[in-house]
Amino acid sequence: MKRSRFLIAMGQIGVAAMASGGASAFQARRAKTDYTHELNAPPEAIFPLLCPVREYEWLEGWTCEMIFSESGVAEENCIFLTRRAPSGLSTWYVTRYEPPAEIEFVVVAADVVTRLNIALERTAMGTKLRWNRLFTGLTETGNANLGWWTVDKDRALSQQIDYFLRTRKMWRATSAG
Repeated sequence: MKRSRFLIAMGQIGVAAMASGGASAFQARRAKTDYTHELNAPPEAIFPLLCPVREYEWLEGWTCEMIFSESGVAEENCIFLTRRAPSGLSTWYVTRYEPPAEIEFVVVAADVVTRLNIALERTAMGTKLRWNRLFTGLTETGNANLGWWTVDKDRALSQQIDYFLRTRKMWRATSAG
């Protein structure tokens, strides 16, 4: 059952392209975001938190469904699903897993494909955390929604990780930072 849901999600790319009028009628657009944040913790403390299972500890409102992981947590070729606006059902695939320095995901939704690369670089203060995202619209709707993710959202994620590392508590909308 889980494998079939993955194949359906992957098939949405072709369905979305066909629904938009085919390759000759549709012109995909791209958008990028790039945000860097300094954290006062070593990469070894931060990297494990960049996992669909561990995000339940620090990211308010996070939900996912693990489709495949031999270890039960993030690893190369791990696949999981999320359901969030505006993308709806999204299939996440871990394409690069290099602890404690880098993790990369390809996220496939009906209207947009995203490549998310998260790099951690050791610094004198702790770690430079870099969020780099590349969005590609698959439909006119996807093109229209390319700007929904901003560096402000990556800044908020970084602040939530920082809060968790300092307090071992999840930052909530009512938390004082």
